[in-house]
Amino acid sequence: MSGRNTSRGVTRGRQRVPLARIENEVQRLVTFSKRRTGLFKKASEMSTLCGTEIAMVVFSPSGKAFSFSNPDMNRVLTKYFGEIPNREANIPEHIIRAHQEAKMRAMTSQINVLEAQIDEEKMVDQALREAEKGRPSISDLQLPELQLMKQKMETLLIQVTEKLNMFSITEAQSQAMETRFGANDGAGPSGV
Repeated sequence: MSGRNTSRGVTRGRQRVPLARIENEVQRLVTFSKRRTGLFKKASEMSTLCGTEIAMVVFSPSGKAFSFSNPDMNRVLTKYFGEIPNREANIPEHIIRAHQEAKMRAMTSQINVLEAQIDEEKMVDQALREAEKGRPSISDLQLPELQLMKQKMETLLIQVTEKLNMFSITEAQSQAMETRFGANDGAGPSGV
């Protein structure tokens, strides 16, 4: 035992990977393969544990499609998009494709609005956290500082009220879009 090198390589363990495109092509392909497998495994677990229906399509960096669905891709897509006309109904394929693309554009638009709202809320949260740093206790402030704080809080209240009004308008527009393009019967990203 004394003659052998028994030391093992020390690993750095699990580390947070920066969210940026991997430039090394080999590493990018290996990471894609591992993450795709892990993603499909998690989707399968979620489907089994929660009784959910899942359909996923992932395109590799080279453009090859990989899919996972439970119970059946067509059943999940029909539930999400509604009944899609098929070729047997003598409807040209370009009309079917146009129908699918219109629904996808409507959903993409809704997703973009929601992502913008999330980003805005993250920025507000960050600004509030930054403002909180180094702020003295309110009991240590003098009257002029308290009056200034009151004015700022009133301004904030007005801004929050305006944001809520904008959110209500966006929500109404979203419901109008859903009515125009057809409801998804509670299925999809926000459906349960």
